[in-house]
This record gives sequence, C-alpha cells and structure tokens, in this order.
Amino acid sequence: MTALSKKHSLYLVLAMSAMMWLTRGHHMASLAYLPDASWAIFFAVGFYFSGISVVILFLAQAFLIDYLVVNRLGIGQSCFTAAYVFLLPAYLSMWFAGRWFAKRYALNFGAFKKFVLAAFFGIVVCELISSGSYYVMNVPGDASFTEFGSRLIQYFPFALEITFAYLIVGLVAHLVVIAAYQKTVHSQKNK
Repeated sequence: MTALSKKHSLYLVLAMSAMMWLTRGHHMASLAYLPDASWAIFFAVGFYFSGISVVILFLAQAFLIDYLVVNRLGIGQSCFTAAYVFLLPAYLSMWFAGRWFAKRYALNFGAFKKFVLAAFFGIVVCELISSGSYYVMNVPGDASFTEFGSRLIQYFPFALEITFAYLIVGLVAHLVVIAAYQKTVHSQKNK
C-alpha cells in the first residue's frame, strides 16, 4: 500500500471516525440505524495505517461511544460485561487482517482474492473472540460448544454480511479515488 500524505491520512481518519460515530452504539440495525461498521473500520485502519497510534485512536473512540451509549442513553448494558475487554484482541484481529492484506495489495484480481481471504479470516477470528468470550463469561455454568456453535450459526452470517458490505463499499470508494488520482496525475503530465 502506498503511503498517504498527512492531509489524506487526516481526511481518511475523519471519515472513518464519522462512520464509527454514525453506526456504533445501536447494537441492532433497523430502518433508523445503520449496522455497526467497527469491524470493517478496524480492517481499513490496518490496511491504511501501520502505526499503532491510529489503532489506539479508534479503540478509544469505540470505548467512548460505548461508554456514552450505556451511561448516558441507557442502551446496551448487557454488552458491557467482563467480556468487553476481549474486544481489544477481537478488533486487533481485524487490524492484523488489514495489515496482512496491505502488504499484498495490488490492483489486480489476485489481490482481490487476498482481500476476500484476509477479510474472511479476520471476521472469523473477530467473531470467535468477541462472541466466544461473551458467551463463556456470561453463561458460565451452562456454556457448551454445541450451544455456542448454534449461536455462531445464527449470528455469524449477519456479521459476515455486514462487514463485507462495508468493506466492499470501502473497496469501491478506494478504487474510485485511485482512478481519479491517476486521471489527475495523467492529465497534469500531458499539460
């Protein structure tokens, strides 16, 4: 992945921050609220930014949003349990998937397959960590692999669908920006 200028990095961080603030905290998608884009955002942060400071910024934003939603709006208290701390490795799995893909990025179909592979495995690991920790810590005596498996079958497709939807929109936006930039550079060279 080609390094972004400071100005473009700032624009990207602001856009992804706005997306996080717009989508996070509702816990259930509806006609009034977009589904949570956090997993896709952490993948994109991994793709565009190698430094840990941007990851920390988004982790802090996620926590702040959750804190405000729970303490100010009274929504989602059941999600703020001891398992909440496991969101750190869950989100980092998406960041690592984005980093892995960034090192293999190219504008060709082979790279698209790597994008799908990285996103899929990032989503799987993120789901296993976030849902698995929540399940084990909140159903202590009755936790079983069978029950967790049935819950995974029920909820994982939605997580996969939503995260891939956001990632595909992000990919299209990325390609449009790259094409516009290349067209601008090409037209400036011909002057």
